[in-house]
Amino acid sequence: MKIKKFSISCLITITLLMVTGCASKPNLKTVWLEYNHAENALGDKLDRTSNPVGDYAEYIVAKSYDGERYKSGEKSYDVKVVKNDKTLKYQVKARKLKNTTSTALGGIRSWDFDYLIVVLFDQKGKIIKALEVPVKIAKNDYAKKDKYKKVWVITTTKDFLHDPRSNDITEQLK
Repeated sequence: MKIKKFSISCLITITLLMVTGCASKPNLKTVWLEYNHAENALGDKLDRTSNPVGDYAEYIVAKSYDGERYKSGEKSYDVKVVKNDKTLKYQVKARKLKNTTSTALGGIRSWDFDYLIVVLFDQKGKIIKALEVPVKIAKNDYAKKDKYKKVWVITTTKDFLHDPRSNDITEQLK
């Protein structure tokens, strides 16, 4: 798998630089090029391009729910699941966080889905929190209209993250 090979080669490069004394840290150009190589490899695996955090979250949700990712840019949902002749639509929002769990999620343009899935990653890419929120709760209790961007925005406040009406799916997605 390309991503694993890249990760090992990156570690070897960094280790060699540090051990040989060529640098206490890898130079910025090397890190930049390796970062872009990894991002491109991830995009190839996920069959998407512009948002690796969101694309990976959609991938793990689709895999966990035995669903299908919808085409990039669909305004109402990201993952579709068919169970017992019933179709459920999921909008997936994800963020990679640093030192906080409160963040504004990406804008919601349409409420034509059944559940909002929120996936929060730490700086190393590990899931720290994942929720399945019924659309009515997300829209009526937490969404704020951004009239300039013409979207609805939800902030992951403590109340939002601990709402007992939501389903914590953190372990399911790990």
